Amino acid sequence: MSKAKRDAIARNYEAFEKMLPSLINAAKGRFALMRDQELVGLFDGASAAHFAGAEKFADGLFSVQKVEEGAISLGFFSYARYSRAA
Repeated sequence: MSKAKRDAIARNYEAFEKMLPSLINAAKGRFALMRDQELVGLFDGASAAHFAGAEKFADGLFSVQKVEEGAISLGFFSYARYSRAA
């Protein structure tokens, strides 16, 4: 994986973590397609999100994150940490 791709994933993941509290109720279990620290779309499956990203962004500088509570980053497909305050 190129440095540009790794950097894009890291920046997207950081932005996604900030968005997660507002996404968790409406989109839990869905997959977010991220590009340039922006949410491009939400998809029902990781492969659908990846396919859409590959079609739209030929340079491959996008990432897919699952909207999920309590998980960790796994790289290209990552799962952000979030837990609600009781």
